[in-house]
Amino acid sequence: MKHELPVANHVISLISELQNAGFEAYIVGGAIRDLLLGRTPKDYDISTSATPEEVRGVFGRRIARIIGKRFRLVHVQYGGELFEVSTFRKAPTQGQLRPDGRPAKDLPEHMILSDNEFGSAEEDAWRRDFTVNALFYDPVKSELIDYTGQGIGDIRAGIVRAIGNPKLRFEEDPVRMLRALKLVGQYDFALDCATENALFNSLELIRHAAPSRLSLELEKILSSSYGDKHILAFHDYGLLAYYLPELEEAWGTPAGMFALNLLNERNCRVAEGLYRNSISLAMATLALPFVELECDHGPGELWEMSPESTARIRSVLDRLFRPQTMMNRMTESALRVLILQALFADPENLDRMIETKSYAHARELLLIRTAVMDGDVDAAARLWPAGSSGRRRSGKRPRRRRNPKEGKKSDA
Repeated sequence: MKHELPVANHVISLISELQNAGFEAYIVGGAIRDLLLGRTPKDYDISTSATPEEVRGVFGRRIARIIGKRFRLVHVQYGGELFEVSTFRKAPTQGQLRPDGRPAKDLPEHMILSDNEFGSAEEDAWRRDFTVNALFYDPVKSELIDYTGQGIGDIRAGIVRAIGNPKLRFEEDPVRMLRALKLVGQYDFALDCATENALFNSLELIRHAAPSRLSLELEKILSSSYGDKHILAFHDYGLLAYYLPELEEAWGTPAGMFALNLLNERNCRVAEGLYRNSISLAMATLALPFVELECDHGPGELWEMSPESTARIRSVLDRLFRPQTMMNRMTESALRVLILQALFADPENLDRMIETKSYAHARELLLIRTAVMDGDVDAAARLWPAGSSGRRRSGKRPRRRRNPKEGKKSDA
């Protein structure tokens, strides 16, 4: 059907290049959902009939890089933005073999271990997880395609509906449970009855998901400005006990409530453009009340710095995010941010802190804590001014030089 959506010109240009080379190409997934809801997409995912090698042939090796093993796709640097370009896929052949050909023991019968069987656009739509994620949009022809016939209606009604048998969908890929509940938290959607029942009966399957994928999902949650809403949805549906059991155990306690309030304030500041979406700062924000508790203090009561406090902070960071494994650089950054918190008790520490590597993040956490405790944020900001390492010159944050091989990731 014809449908005009406000797609950025460089995205249309990228689609046009693939189509002019003789391939089908569409915007897929979350970007279409956001556009239909009147939101600005965080990014655009592209799907095409071109194989990864053919995509690289269209754009050249300098700006198109093939990545992934379980799911091969192409990172294309275009118009100053990084795009993920995938090839249309069909439902994979069932079978309990790992990609290396060895039997996959003790895994759900229908779990997908390899997903690189190319197919048509319609086959690709029907193998996707939820109807709201299965829309295809051609911005060149202004054509919106809803192969399931339910995606547009479900977006308008705010419904998360699994495509096909929801129990099978979650068994094929348990990470889909996380994605379903992220839609619930971020968009205030509701699961349809069949999908909800299947999710409740499939929670333990999350233990079988690849640890690297679960950790990547946590990084996305922490970098998002909706992370507190995601965590709330996980708790409401019982998934948090499997995903972040330490946080679930603390639910409803003073420390647990303070942690969620801090994360909510951090997310509001990110959404308002007051600070960047650092994953390590989000880790430190969520961990702060538990560090206070570990150091025998109540919510909002800072501890005194000592060799023992550093070890206690590290212990909290290790326990709180277990069984997920965060990147070491993020954990070390969060550790430094939390260590510096104790020094904010005395303004005379300013000179020794202001040029330290983590001062900008630590200062932001101070402002977050002050806001949640109904303190004077402006006074705290004046007392602890931004240092040269964290100061925005002419209203702009200094750009970090990125290695092209790094791909797309959030600020640590």
